[in-house]
Amino acid sequence: MTRRTFLATSSASAFTSQAAAPRPNVLFISVDDMNDWIGCLKGYPGVSTPNIDQLAKRGALFTDAHCASPLCNPSRTALLTGKRPSTTGIYNNDQCWPAVLPDVVTLPQYFKSNGYYVAGAGKVFHHTAGNNPPSQWDDFQLQVFDDP
Repeated sequence: MTRRTFLATSSASAFTSQAAAPRPNVLFISVDDMNDWIGCLKGYPGVSTPNIDQLAKRGALFTDAHCASPLCNPSRTALLTGKRPSTTGIYNNDQCWPAVLPDVVTLPQYFKSNGYYVAGAGKVFHHTAGNNPPSQWDDFQLQVFDDP
């Protein structure tokens, strides 16, 4: 069986494929509150981000990105479900999206159900308890301050 990998992380990390894949591996990096404060976007002098800058040269860099909400949970829920806050009803950080959207297929769940090995780390979904169901992942590492 060929292993394909979808990896979601809240920080840049290096990962390698375990086997040659007929479909590409996918590295999805989710970052909050960064604005344009990285070197490749030239938005804030004095910030040194050589690894992100190098990754931007090798991949796709979205320079006209927008978020669905100025709050973390509704924005992440929108990104990972493809549904905007006005559709999901998720408007605040204290709401739990799986309770409101029990049948929604999330991005990691989609990749997992299509033969990808799905690993994640950090604050991919909002970190409040219940927002990051284990069924979404083959392997997941919580943020340091959320990991008992």
